[in-house]
Amino acid sequence: MTKKLWGGNYDAAPDAVFWEFNRSLPFDRRLVREEIAASRAWVRALGRCGAIRAEEAATLERGLDEVLARVEKDPACLEVDLEDVHSFVEAGLGEVVGDLAGQAHLGRSRNEQTVTALRLWARRTIDALRAAVASLVRALVEKGGEGADAVMPGYTHTRAAEPITFGHWAAAHAWGLVRDFDRLGDARARVDVLPLGSGALAGASLPLDREAMARDLGFAAVSENALDAVMDRDFAVELVFACAQLQTHLARLAEDLILFAGPEYGFVTLPEAFTTGSSLMPQKKNPDALELVRGKAARLDGDLMRLLALLKGLPAGYQKDLQEDKEAVFDAADTALGSLAVTTGVVSGLGLVRETMRHAASREDLMAAGLAVALAREGMPFRRAHQVVGSLVGEAQKGGRSLKAVAAEKLPAISPAVASRIDALFDPREAVRAKSLRGGASPEAVRASLDAALARVAPLV
Repeated sequence: MTKKLWGGNYDAAPDAVFWEFNRSLPFDRRLVREEIAASRAWVRALGRCGAIRAEEAATLERGLDEVLARVEKDPACLEVDLEDVHSFVEAGLGEVVGDLAGQAHLGRSRNEQTVTALRLWARRTIDALRAAVASLVRALVEKGGEGADAVMPGYTHTRAAEPITFGHWAAAHAWGLVRDFDRLGDARARVDVLPLGSGALAGASLPLDREAMARDLGFAAVSENALDAVMDRDFAVELVFACAQLQTHLARLAEDLILFAGPEYGFVTLPEAFTTGSSLMPQKKNPDALELVRGKAARLDGDLMRLLALLKGLPAGYQKDLQEDKEAVFDAADTALGSLAVTTGVVSGLGLVRETMRHAASREDLMAAGLAVALAREGMPFRRAHQVVGSLVGEAQKGGRSLKAVAAEKLPAISPAVASRIDALFDPREAVRAKSLRGGASPEAVRASLDAALARVAPLV
Protein backbone atom coordinates (compact mmCIF):
# COMPACT_ATOMS: atom_id res chain seq x y z
CA MET A 1 0.00 0.00 0.00
CA THR A 2 1.82 3.13 -1.19
CA LYS A 3 -1.01 5.65 -1.45
CA LYS A 4 0.33 9.21 -1.16
CA LEU A 5 -1.26 12.55 -0.26
CA TRP A 6 0.33 14.06 -3.39
CA GLY A 7 1.44 13.10 -6.87
CA GLY A 8 -1.32 14.12 -9.28
CA ASN A 9 1.22 15.90 -11.47
CA TYR A 10 3.75 13.04 -11.41
CA ASP A 11 4.17 10.53 -14.23
CA ALA A 12 6.10 7.91 -12.25
CA ALA A 13 6.60 6.62 -8.76
CA PRO A 14 9.43 7.97 -6.59
CA ASP A 15 12.80 6.27 -6.69
CA ALA A 16 12.61 3.28 -4.34
CA VAL A 17 15.68 4.25 -2.35
CA PHE A 18 14.46 7.83 -2.02
CA TRP A 19 11.01 6.60 -0.96
CA GLU A 20 12.49 4.79 2.02
CA PHE A 21 14.80 7.72 2.75
CA ASN A 22 11.83 10.07 2.70
CA ARG A 23 9.39 8.04 4.79
CA SER A 24 8.77 9.04 8.41
CA LEU A 25 6.04 6.54 9.33
CA PRO A 26 8.58 4.21 11.01
CA PHE A 27 9.03 6.84 13.75
CA ASP A 28 6.16 9.33 13.50
CA ARG A 29 3.59 6.55 13.81
CA ARG A 30 3.76 7.11 17.55
CA LEU A 31 1.80 10.31 16.85
CA VAL A 32 -1.18 8.38 15.47
CA ARG A 33 -3.48 9.14 18.40
CA GLU A 34 -2.61 12.81 18.25
CA GLU A 35 -3.11 12.91 14.48
CA ILE A 36 -6.53 11.31 14.83
CA ALA A 37 -7.50 13.73 17.60
CA ALA A 38 -6.45 16.71 15.47
CA SER A 39 -8.29 15.31 12.43
CA ARG A 40 -11.41 14.83 14.51
CA ALA A 41 -11.28 18.48 15.62
CA TRP A 42 -10.69 19.54 12.01
CA VAL A 43 -13.69 17.73 10.52
CA ARG A 44 -15.84 19.02 13.37
CA ALA A 45 -14.71 22.55 12.49
CA LEU A 46 -15.46 21.92 8.81
CA GLY A 47 -18.96 20.86 9.74
CA ARG A 48 -19.49 23.87 12.00
CA CYS A 49 -18.53 26.37 9.30
CA GLY A 50 -20.57 24.62 6.57
CA ALA A 51 -17.57 23.54 4.47
CA ILE A 52 -18.98 20.01 4.65
CA ARG A 53 -22.43 18.82 5.69
CA ALA A 54 -23.04 18.02 9.32
CA GLU A 55 -23.78 14.38 8.51
CA GLU A 56 -20.51 14.14 6.58
CA ALA A 57 -18.60 15.51 9.56
CA ALA A 58 -20.32 12.99 11.81
CA THR A 59 -19.45 10.13 9.43
CA LEU A 60 -15.82 11.24 9.29
CA GLU A 61 -15.61 11.45 13.08
CA ARG A 62 -17.00 7.93 13.43
CA GLY A 63 -14.54 6.74 10.79
CA LEU A 64 -11.61 8.30 12.67
CA ASP A 65 -12.78 6.60 15.84
CA GLU A 66 -12.75 3.29 13.98
CA VAL A 67 -9.22 3.89 12.70
CA LEU A 68 -8.10 4.54 16.27
CA ALA A 69 -9.87 1.41 17.48
CA ARG A 70 -8.01 -0.63 14.84
CA VAL A 71 -4.67 0.78 15.96
CA GLU A 72 -5.39 0.08 19.61
CA LYS A 73 -6.47 -3.46 18.82
CA ASP A 74 -3.56 -4.21 16.49
CA PRO A 75 -0.62 -1.76 16.64
CA ALA A 76 1.09 -3.85 13.94
CA CYS A 77 -1.33 -2.35 11.41
CA LEU A 78 0.96 0.70 11.44
CA GLU A 79 3.71 -1.33 9.77
CA VAL A 80 2.71 -0.49 6.20
CA ASP A 81 4.43 1.11 3.23
CA LEU A 82 3.01 4.61 3.65
CA GLU A 83 4.85 7.89 3.78
CA ASP A 84 3.91 9.16 7.23
CA VAL A 85 1.33 9.00 9.99
CA HIS A 86 -0.89 11.51 8.21
CA SER A 87 -1.02 9.30 5.11
CA PHE A 88 -1.79 6.32 7.33
CA VAL A 89 -4.76 7.99 9.00
CA GLU A 90 -6.24 9.24 5.73
CA ALA A 91 -5.74 5.86 4.05
CA GLY A 92 -7.31 4.09 7.02
CA LEU A 93 -10.20 6.52 7.01
CA GLY A 94 -10.72 5.80 3.31
CA GLU A 95 -11.05 2.10 4.07
CA VAL A 96 -13.87 2.95 6.46
CA VAL A 97 -15.80 5.76 4.72
CA GLY A 98 -14.58 5.61 1.11
CA ASP A 99 -13.91 8.73 -0.93
CA LEU A 100 -15.43 10.94 1.74
CA ALA A 101 -12.11 10.52 3.59
CA GLY A 102 -10.57 13.08 1.22
CA GLN A 103 -12.80 15.76 2.75
CA ALA A 104 -11.01 15.37 6.06
CA HIS A 105 -8.06 17.12 4.40
CA LEU A 106 -10.15 19.98 2.98
CA GLY A 107 -8.20 23.22 3.43
CA ARG A 108 -5.55 21.55 5.55
CA SER A 109 -1.81 21.13 4.98
CA ARG A 110 0.53 18.48 6.32
CA ASN A 111 2.70 21.37 7.46
CA GLU A 112 0.15 22.28 10.12
CA GLN A 113 -0.82 18.67 10.77
CA THR A 114 2.74 17.72 11.64
CA VAL A 115 3.30 20.46 14.18
CA THR A 116 -0.18 20.07 15.70
CA ALA A 117 0.34 16.37 16.35
CA LEU A 118 3.80 17.03 17.79
CA ARG A 119 2.46 19.73 20.10
CA LEU A 120 -0.30 17.42 21.35
CA TRP A 121 2.26 14.69 21.99
CA ALA A 122 4.67 17.10 23.69
CA ARG A 123 1.95 18.39 25.99
CA ARG A 124 0.98 14.89 27.09
CA THR A 125 4.62 13.89 27.47
CA ILE A 126 5.47 16.92 29.59
CA ASP A 127 2.63 15.98 31.92
CA ALA A 128 4.10 12.48 32.21
CA LEU A 129 7.60 13.87 32.82
CA ARG A 130 6.38 16.22 35.54
CA ALA A 131 4.53 13.40 37.26
CA ALA A 132 7.69 11.26 37.15
CA VAL A 133 9.82 14.12 38.52
CA ALA A 134 7.30 14.60 41.32
CA SER A 135 7.53 10.90 42.20
CA LEU A 136 11.33 11.12 42.47
CA VAL A 137 11.07 14.25 44.62
CA ARG A 138 8.71 12.37 46.94
CA ALA A 139 11.15 9.44 47.13
CA LEU A 140 14.00 11.82 48.03
CA VAL A 141 11.83 13.59 50.60
CA GLU A 142 10.82 10.32 52.24
CA LYS A 143 14.36 8.96 52.30
CA GLY A 144 15.72 12.35 53.37
CA GLY A 145 13.22 12.50 56.21
CA GLU A 146 14.43 9.09 57.33
CA GLY A 147 17.97 10.48 57.44
CA ALA A 148 17.27 14.06 58.53
CA ASP A 149 19.42 13.56 61.62
CA ALA A 150 21.93 11.10 60.13
CA VAL A 151 25.20 13.01 60.14
CA MET A 152 27.61 12.51 57.26
CA PRO A 153 30.39 14.52 55.64
CA GLY A 154 29.54 17.19 53.13
CA TYR A 155 32.01 17.66 50.29
CA THR A 156 33.56 20.47 48.29
CA HIS A 157 36.15 19.82 45.60
CA THR A 158 35.45 16.09 46.30
CA ARG A 159 37.07 16.55 49.73
CA ALA A 160 35.26 16.20 53.05
CA ALA A 161 34.45 19.75 54.22
CA GLU A 162 31.89 20.02 57.03
CA PRO A 163 29.34 17.74 58.67
CA ILE A 164 25.87 17.73 57.13
CA THR A 165 23.09 15.15 57.29
CA PHE A 166 21.87 12.65 54.75
CA GLY A 167 18.59 14.56 54.71
CA HIS A 168 20.42 17.76 53.79
CA TRP A 169 22.06 15.93 50.90
CA ALA A 170 18.71 14.50 49.76
CA ALA A 171 17.05 17.92 49.93
CA ALA A 172 19.79 19.40 47.75
CA HIS A 173 18.99 16.95 44.97
CA ALA A 174 15.25 17.34 45.51
CA TRP A 175 15.44 21.09 44.95
CA GLY A 176 17.27 20.67 41.65
CA LEU A 177 14.40 18.44 40.56
CA VAL A 178 11.84 21.01 41.73
CA ARG A 179 13.42 23.44 39.28
CA ASP A 180 13.12 20.78 36.56
CA PHE A 181 9.45 20.38 37.46
CA ASP A 182 8.93 24.13 37.12
CA ARG A 183 10.99 24.32 33.94
CA LEU A 184 8.86 21.65 32.29
CA GLY A 185 5.77 23.54 33.36
CA ASP A 186 7.11 26.70 31.73
CA ALA A 187 7.80 24.76 28.54
CA ARG A 188 4.28 23.33 28.57
CA ALA A 189 2.80 26.82 28.45
CA ARG A 190 4.57 27.47 25.14
CA VAL A 191 3.61 24.06 23.78
CA ASP A 192 -0.06 24.78 24.46
CA VAL A 193 -0.74 26.76 21.26
CA LEU A 194 -2.90 25.50 18.38
CA PRO A 195 -1.37 25.74 14.87
CA LEU A 196 -4.38 24.26 13.01
CA GLY A 197 -5.82 26.78 10.59
CA SER A 198 -2.38 27.90 9.42
CA GLY A 199 -2.50 25.99 6.14
CA ALA A 200 0.82 25.49 4.42
CA LEU A 201 2.03 28.95 5.47
CA ALA A 202 -0.61 31.59 4.66
CA GLY A 203 -3.62 30.47 6.71
CA ALA A 204 -6.85 28.78 5.68
CA SER A 205 -9.39 30.29 3.28
CA LEU A 206 -12.29 28.62 5.08
CA PRO A 207 -14.36 30.42 7.78
CA LEU A 208 -13.10 28.11 10.51
CA ASP A 209 -13.53 28.78 14.22
CA ARG A 210 -9.97 28.28 15.42
CA GLU A 211 -10.86 29.06 19.03
CA ALA A 212 -13.44 26.26 18.96
CA MET A 213 -10.80 23.88 17.57
CA ALA A 214 -8.48 24.94 20.38
CA ARG A 215 -11.17 24.16 22.93
CA ASP A 216 -11.84 20.77 21.32
CA LEU A 217 -8.16 19.87 21.64
CA GLY A 218 -7.61 21.52 25.01
CA PHE A 219 -5.18 24.16 23.74
CA ALA A 220 -4.89 27.36 25.77
CA ALA A 221 -4.32 29.63 22.75
CA VAL A 222 -4.16 29.76 18.96
CA SER A 223 -1.13 30.80 16.92
CA GLU A 224 -1.06 34.40 15.73
CA ASN A 225 0.92 34.00 12.49
CA ALA A 226 0.50 31.12 10.06
CA LEU A 227 4.04 31.28 8.67
CA ASP A 228 5.52 31.24 12.16
CA ALA A 229 3.18 28.45 13.29
CA VAL A 230 4.28 25.90 10.69
CA MET A 231 8.01 26.48 11.20
CA ASP A 232 8.08 27.03 14.97
CA ARG A 233 9.95 24.33 16.83
CA ASP A 234 10.96 26.47 19.79
CA PHE A 235 8.71 24.34 21.97
CA ALA A 236 10.55 21.20 20.88
CA VAL A 237 13.92 22.74 21.74
CA GLU A 238 12.62 23.83 25.14
CA LEU A 239 11.31 20.35 25.86
CA VAL A 240 14.59 18.72 24.89
CA PHE A 241 16.57 21.28 26.90
CA ALA A 242 14.37 20.65 29.94
CA CYS A 243 15.02 16.93 29.55
CA ALA A 244 18.77 17.50 29.15
CA GLN A 245 18.92 19.69 32.26
CA LEU A 246 16.86 17.13 34.16
CA GLN A 247 19.21 14.36 33.05
CA THR A 248 22.16 16.41 34.25
CA HIS A 249 20.60 16.53 37.71
CA LEU A 250 19.92 12.80 37.59
CA ALA A 251 23.53 12.17 36.56
CA ARG A 252 24.83 14.17 39.53
CA LEU A 253 22.55 12.25 41.88
CA ALA A 254 23.69 8.99 40.32
CA GLU A 255 27.36 9.93 40.71
CA ASP A 256 26.90 10.65 44.41
CA LEU A 257 25.12 7.37 45.02
CA ILE A 258 27.70 5.39 43.06
CA LEU A 259 30.38 6.79 45.35
CA PHE A 260 28.37 6.61 48.59
CA ALA A 261 27.45 2.95 47.95
CA GLY A 262 31.04 1.94 47.26
CA PRO A 263 33.08 0.19 49.97
CA GLU A 264 35.39 3.20 50.25
CA TYR A 265 32.43 5.23 51.57
CA GLY A 266 29.80 2.69 52.62
CA PHE A 267 27.19 5.33 53.49
CA VAL A 268 24.30 3.61 51.68
CA THR A 269 23.38 0.25 50.24
CA LEU A 270 21.76 0.01 46.83
CA PRO A 271 18.66 -2.11 46.22
CA GLU A 272 19.88 -5.35 44.69
CA ALA A 273 17.23 -5.20 41.95
CA PHE A 274 19.00 -2.19 40.46
CA THR A 275 22.49 -3.72 40.36
CA THR A 276 24.14 -6.36 38.18
CA GLY A 277 26.83 -8.94 38.77
CA SER A 278 30.20 -9.52 37.18
CA SER A 279 30.86 -12.20 34.57
CA LEU A 280 34.20 -12.91 36.24
CA MET A 281 34.16 -11.68 39.85
CA PRO A 282 31.46 -13.41 41.90
CA GLN A 283 31.53 -10.86 44.72
CA LYS A 284 30.54 -7.85 42.60
CA LYS A 285 27.24 -5.99 42.68
CA ASN A 286 27.77 -3.24 40.18
CA PRO A 287 25.72 0.02 40.14
CA ASP A 288 24.89 -0.35 36.43
CA ALA A 289 21.50 1.34 36.73
CA LEU A 290 23.08 4.51 38.11
CA GLU A 291 25.98 4.36 35.66
CA LEU A 292 23.53 4.26 32.77
CA VAL A 293 21.57 7.20 34.19
CA ARG A 294 24.85 9.10 34.40
CA GLY A 295 25.91 8.07 30.90
CA LYS A 296 22.60 8.98 29.28
CA ALA A 297 23.19 12.64 30.12
CA ALA A 298 25.58 12.67 27.16
CA ARG A 299 22.84 11.22 24.97
CA LEU A 300 20.39 13.99 25.86
CA ASP A 301 23.02 16.65 25.32
CA GLY A 302 23.42 15.16 21.84
CA ASP A 303 19.67 15.32 21.23
CA LEU A 304 19.67 18.99 22.16
CA MET A 305 22.61 19.85 19.92
CA ARG A 306 21.06 17.83 17.09
CA LEU A 307 17.87 19.88 17.27
CA LEU A 308 19.61 23.24 17.57
CA ALA A 309 21.89 22.44 14.64
CA LEU A 310 18.88 21.30 12.60
CA LEU A 311 17.06 24.61 13.07
CA LYS A 312 20.02 26.92 12.56
CA GLY A 313 19.83 28.76 9.25
CA LEU A 314 16.52 27.37 7.97
CA PRO A 315 14.60 29.88 5.86
CA ALA A 316 11.08 30.92 6.84
CA GLY A 317 8.38 28.36 6.21
CA TYR A 318 8.18 24.60 6.46
CA GLN A 319 11.21 22.70 5.17
CA LYS A 320 11.59 18.94 4.94
CA ASP A 321 14.52 19.28 7.34
CA LEU A 322 11.91 19.60 10.08
CA GLN A 323 11.03 15.93 9.67
CA GLU A 324 14.27 15.35 11.58
CA ASP A 325 12.95 17.03 14.71
CA LYS A 326 10.86 14.16 16.02
CA GLU A 327 13.44 11.48 16.69
CA ALA A 328 15.50 13.86 18.85
CA VAL A 329 12.42 14.91 20.81
CA PHE A 330 11.16 11.34 21.20
CA ASP A 331 14.56 10.07 22.30
CA ALA A 332 15.07 12.85 24.84
CA ALA A 333 11.69 12.32 26.47
CA ASP A 334 11.94 8.51 26.42
CA THR A 335 15.41 8.61 27.96
CA ALA A 336 14.43 11.06 30.68
CA LEU A 337 11.29 9.08 31.57
CA GLY A 338 13.24 5.83 31.78
CA SER A 339 15.96 7.42 33.88
CA LEU A 340 13.43 8.93 36.27
CA ALA A 341 11.75 5.56 36.80
CA VAL A 342 15.07 3.82 37.48
CA THR A 343 16.37 6.54 39.79
CA THR A 344 13.13 6.60 41.77
CA GLY A 345 13.46 2.85 42.28
CA VAL A 346 17.03 3.20 43.48
CA VAL A 347 16.29 6.04 45.90
CA SER A 348 13.21 4.32 47.32
CA GLY A 349 15.25 1.18 48.02
CA LEU A 350 18.34 2.82 49.53
CA GLY A 351 19.56 1.55 52.87
CA LEU A 352 21.21 4.12 55.14
CA VAL A 353 24.31 2.99 57.02
CA ARG A 354 24.13 5.57 59.78
CA GLU A 355 27.11 4.44 61.82
CA THR A 356 29.46 4.57 58.83
CA MET A 357 28.19 8.04 57.93
CA ARG A 358 28.56 9.22 61.55
CA HIS A 359 32.08 7.85 61.79
CA ALA A 360 33.11 9.61 58.57
CA ALA A 361 31.52 12.86 59.77
CA SER A 362 33.50 12.65 63.05
CA ARG A 363 36.82 13.42 61.39
CA GLU A 364 38.23 16.22 63.48
CA ASP A 365 39.42 18.33 60.56
CA LEU A 366 35.76 18.73 59.50
CA MET A 367 35.22 20.83 62.65
CA ALA A 368 37.88 23.39 61.75
CA ALA A 369 35.46 25.90 60.22
CA GLY A 370 33.13 25.68 63.21
CA LEU A 371 36.07 26.23 65.54
CA ALA A 372 37.10 29.39 63.67
CA VAL A 373 33.53 30.73 63.81
CA ALA A 374 33.39 30.03 67.56
CA LEU A 375 36.58 32.07 68.09
CA ALA A 376 35.20 34.91 66.00
CA ARG A 377 31.96 34.94 67.96
CA GLU A 378 34.01 35.47 71.10
CA GLY A 379 35.46 38.66 69.60
CA MET A 380 38.46 37.55 67.56
CA PRO A 381 38.41 38.94 63.99
CA PHE A 382 37.42 36.07 61.73
CA ARG A 383 40.45 36.26 59.48
CA ARG A 384 42.67 36.03 62.58
CA ALA A 385 40.54 33.14 63.88
CA HIS A 386 40.95 31.40 60.52
CA GLN A 387 44.74 31.72 60.83
CA VAL A 388 44.76 30.47 64.42
CA VAL A 389 42.75 27.36 63.58
CA GLY A 390 44.89 26.82 60.49
CA SER A 391 47.99 26.80 62.65
CA LEU A 392 46.35 24.27 65.00
CA VAL A 393 45.54 22.03 62.03
CA GLY A 394 49.12 22.32 60.77
CA GLU A 395 50.57 21.46 64.17
CA ALA A 396 48.30 18.43 64.48
CA GLN A 397 49.25 17.17 61.04
CA LYS A 398 52.97 17.65 61.54
CA GLY A 399 52.99 16.07 64.97
CA GLY A 400 50.72 13.18 64.10
CA ARG A 401 48.27 14.28 66.78
CA SER A 402 44.52 14.85 66.74
CA LEU A 403 43.22 18.35 66.11
CA LYS A 404 41.05 18.13 69.20
CA ALA A 405 44.05 17.31 71.39
CA VAL A 406 46.08 20.21 70.02
CA ALA A 407 43.10 22.57 70.37
CA ALA A 408 42.49 21.45 73.95
CA GLU A 409 46.13 22.21 74.74
CA LYS A 410 46.38 25.60 73.01
CA LEU A 411 42.94 27.18 73.24
CA PRO A 412 42.77 27.92 77.00
CA ALA A 413 45.44 30.58 76.50
CA ILE A 414 43.78 31.94 73.37
CA SER A 415 40.06 31.79 74.27
CA PRO A 416 39.03 30.13 77.53
CA ALA A 417 35.34 30.38 76.57
CA VAL A 418 35.89 28.39 73.40
CA ALA A 419 38.17 25.94 75.17
CA SER A 420 35.40 25.19 77.67
CA ARG A 421 33.15 24.02 74.82
CA ILE A 422 35.73 21.84 73.11
CA ASP A 423 33.74 18.59 73.30
CA ALA A 424 30.63 20.14 71.75
CA LEU A 425 32.64 21.86 69.04
CA PHE A 426 34.07 18.50 67.97
CA ASP A 427 30.71 16.69 67.99
CA PRO A 428 29.35 16.44 64.40
CA ARG A 429 25.77 16.27 65.69
CA GLU A 430 26.24 19.59 67.49
CA ALA A 431 27.91 21.01 64.39
CA VAL A 432 24.83 20.34 62.23
CA ARG A 433 22.40 21.48 64.95
CA ALA A 434 24.14 24.84 64.86
CA LYS A 435 23.26 25.26 61.16
CA SER A 436 19.64 26.08 61.94
CA LEU A 437 19.03 28.90 59.47
CA ARG A 438 16.49 28.28 56.73
CA GLY A 439 18.15 26.01 54.19
CA GLY A 440 20.76 24.83 56.69
CA ALA A 441 21.84 21.35 57.74
CA SER A 442 20.14 21.10 61.14
CA PRO A 443 17.50 18.37 61.32
CA GLU A 444 14.72 20.93 61.80
CA ALA A 445 15.87 23.04 58.85
CA VAL A 446 16.28 19.91 56.73
CA ARG A 447 12.76 18.70 57.47
CA ALA A 448 11.36 22.13 56.60
CA SER A 449 13.32 22.14 53.34
CA LEU A 450 12.09 18.66 52.42
CA ASP A 451 8.49 19.60 53.20
CA ALA A 452 8.79 22.73 51.07
CA ALA A 453 10.19 20.76 48.13
CA LEU A 454 7.34 18.27 48.31
CA ALA A 455 4.80 21.08 48.49
CA ARG A 456 6.13 22.52 45.22
CA VAL A 457 5.31 19.30 43.35
CA ALA A 458 2.32 18.36 45.52
CA PRO A 459 -0.33 18.64 42.78
CA LEU A 460 1.24 15.64 40.99
CA VAL A 461 2.15 13.35 43.92
